Amino acid sequence: MNVPPLNRRRFLGHAMAAAALPLLARGADAPGFEIGLVADAQFADVEDKGTRFYRNSIAKLGAAVDHFNGRDLAFCVHLGDLIDREWKSFDEISRPLARSRHRWHQLLGNHDFEVIDARKPEVPKRLGMAWRYGSFDHAGFRFAILDTNDVSTYAHAAGTPESSAAVRQLARLQAANVRQAKPWNGGLGTAQLVWLDRTCTEARAAGKKVIVLAHHPVFPDNEHILWNAGEVRELLDRHPQIVAWLNGHNHAGAYGEHHGVPCLTMHGMVETAETTAFATARVLADRIVLTGHGREPSRELRFRA
Repeated sequence: MNVPPLNRRRFLGHAMAAAALPLLARGADAPGFEIGLVADAQFADVEDKGTRFYRNSIAKLGAAVDHFNGRDLAFCVHLGDLIDREWKSFDEISRPLARSRHRWHQLLGNHDFEVIDARKPEVPKRLGMAWRYGSFDHAGFRFAILDTNDVSTYAHAAGTPESSAAVRQLARLQAANVRQAKPWNGGLGTAQLVWLDRTCTEARAAGKKVIVLAHHPVFPDNEHILWNAGEVRELLDRHPQIVAWLNGHNHAGAYGEHHGVPCLTMHGMVETAETTAFATARVLADRIVLTGHGREPSRELRFRA
């Protein structure tokens, strides 16, 4: 596997320059806490296709790691689709991550399951995940990590009850002309919805705000959102302590507010030959201040009251 040397020098040069800044200048004493965000590195050792430059993600992710290493971060998140295909891709893309001094939380994306059926159950463990979905608390916030591939045609081996049920559901949605009824999307199953509802209720009782991390978007409406996005948005409406939804999947990026909840789709890192896409996010009591790099724009995500 060869990474174009020009790209590597350019990406790493920018990252090393950022890492050389003094900690104080990088906001070490700023209020709140800061996290690193990346979506859809989608590495594979294959030729470029259209706007996707699969091999270049090694250098891009490495540059993001180096930039994050120069900052005082609470943790980093990759919002799904670490690889594009083939089990061996996990080994290659894990190398830049191994340089990180920060903890990484990986999410499951649809392309992470583009491996042989026998290995699909092993994907979460290969990504270092103790569960397919779960939560953790940090500084007054609860981060809910979802598995938006829970009900899907690709995340389970063909012929299994889970796969067969998903095939039937997709057919029903397509017959009803549901816009997001695409084979690359998925949905939250009943058990996960019950868990999310309970997790948010417990967070409210503990006085914590909830930030949802997912691979698939729930809003704004487009062909990339969850199969059961409407049902999930109803859950958001029931829990005012949910203050933000952050996701990947749609490489073009998107932003919208559902009843005051900012819903951000990060730009895909795999897109374009030389321009990267990642961000740092400073989480404050009333908003998230996003500092974008490359194709990811900077913005403020204000929480609903």
